[in-house]
Amino acid sequence: MKAKFIAMTALAAVSSGLYAQKASYTPDFVAGHRSYTYMHNINYQLNDRLKLNNLTLFDTEYTRDKENIFFIRNTVAYSITRKLSANAAFGMKNPGAFFSAYLQYKIGNPIYSLSYSIGTTYQKGFSLEQYVSLEYTPYLTRNLKGYFSVLAIGNIDDSGYPRGLQLIRLGVKQNKMMYGIASNFDQFNNGKKTLKNIGGFIKYNF
Repeated sequence: MKAKFIAMTALAAVSSGLYAQKASYTPDFVAGHRSYTYMHNINYQLNDRLKLNNLTLFDTEYTRDKENIFFIRNTVAYSITRKLSANAAFGMKNPGAFFSAYLQYKIGNPIYSLSYSIGTTYQKGFSLEQYVSLEYTPYLTRNLKGYFSVLAIGNIDDSGYPRGLQLIRLGVKQNKMMYGIASNFDQFNNGKKTLKNIGGFIKYNF
């Protein structure tokens, strides 16, 4: 799969710089009823205002290998204030290359983080893209936290709702490791085509 080769090459290149103190790498693995999913977030803080991010997702079916999903987004973020940033991104997702420009508002503390983004994406035409990410980790015991996260991305254009995805995780967190139940949902062509993958996940913060 050509897209998989491109992403793995990019991952290897980016990961080589993870020794820096201002870099982080968070892989997420899902074994579901339909497919196997790999996703990661790589962040690198260039300075007080500039940050690089790579979000990569691959969803590969066990048998048919006909409904594979890929999403690769590389972003440059400029902090306008502590909570607000301007972002420019490019990447690939079904069905091809895209470019984005958007504003992101983010709040949080050691227990939760919430970010909301809105902007425009060009992929065979312009669309309004919205992005929501929530992570909540309340203490259950002194050494164990609960873990709940939602990642949702949706595009709207003059044809309706061409592309959307929602990733949900529910489980526990021990130190830097998280594991539990995962649900992935992908919509195409105004919801006429929806792919689901439900199973278990394991995630780690490097």
